Amino acid sequence: MGTSNFHNVNAYNVYAVLMNYEQPMYTDTGEETDETETVAPDSWDVNCFIDDIRLQAEALAIKNNIKYYKELEMDDPHALRSYGSTPLFQLYHSKDFGDVTVQVNINCVARHAYYEGASLDWYVTCTMGNETELIDDMDYEINEWMSYMNAGLRTIQSRNTEAWVTSIKDSLIETVEKIFTENSMPLVVTARFSNGETHYAKVG
Repeated sequence: MGTSNFHNVNAYNVYAVLMNYEQPMYTDTGEETDETETVAPDSWDVNCFIDDIRLQAEALAIKNNIKYYKELEMDDPHALRSYGSTPLFQLYHSKDFGDVTVQVNINCVARHAYYEGASLDWYVTCTMGNETELIDDMDYEINEWMSYMNAGLRTIQSRNTEAWVTSIKDSLIETVEKIFTENSMPLVVTARFSNGETHYAKVG
């Protein structure tokens, strides 16, 4: 039975990274031959990639007045046993609605591939008070236990919160998609079979 190499959940494309590559073979005396060999990235390649994409993300965050953090609020909720993940960075915005602080986070990971390489993916969370939830699970109602505002103000600020979160989420996704595109080989799925086998092609 075939298995898809990549496990992509939210990213607009399959952003492939750390794929196997060809390098020249050498003789015992160190002379390059016409033959090549397939090599998998080693730990140095992996660490170098992580450092580079973090630096680029931090620079872009500073340029666009986005907050940057190297740690993630929660473990990758889309990681699977055959597709573990490595946390990369988090970009976020925060804003006060009355006496409640709301923060929108886009959490970026390199999700391990099944056969070779990895793919870049993201998931969005929202933090209200001390609670952090996936964006799709959020209830934007500001309750009396999280605020001293009266009921009318809480209702107004709940609506304001949801509108702001939606706008900021889209902005953060756009920023991360740009980072991913510039630091990967974007792929699209061209065929997916019932046995799990999946074919990919480069974007464009």
